[in-house]
Amino acid sequence: MCACFLANGGTDKKISDAVQNLNDQARWGLIQDATLLVQPDYREQFLTQHRRWGSEIQLADSEVVNVQLASDSTLASALVTYSWYARNDMTLHETTLRQLWKARSSSFALAGEAVVRGDPALLRDTSQSDARQP
Repeated sequence: MCACFLANGGTDKKISDAVQNLNDQARWGLIQDATLLVQPDYREQFLTQHRRWGSEIQLADSEVVNVQLASDSTLASALVTYSWYARNDMTLHETTLRQLWKARSSSFALAGEAVVRGDPALLRDTSQSDARQP
């Protein structure tokens, strides 16, 4: 029983560290660095959804609210709440994301994100609307 706890404890630490690292990097505008913790097949979407962070969107705070590891330790889910400002109006917004994480060789990588509460504009891709503006 103790060995199981210790083995799972290492996995718990790996997922907690990965979630914390990615969200800290994103909070401080280090999106390119954060992509190192993103699954290759999700990277382009991640960059698209976060491209306004640090320019149009200023993150004020982030909090990892919950991290749950699946019983087989290959998947995890994290809830992360961001407080942020839209620079065009300096209004404070709050958004909670559910992040899906997948195990990889020695750590975990972000495989998807979705807004579960609050303002969905945090992840909104405005590239299509920007292209239509004169």
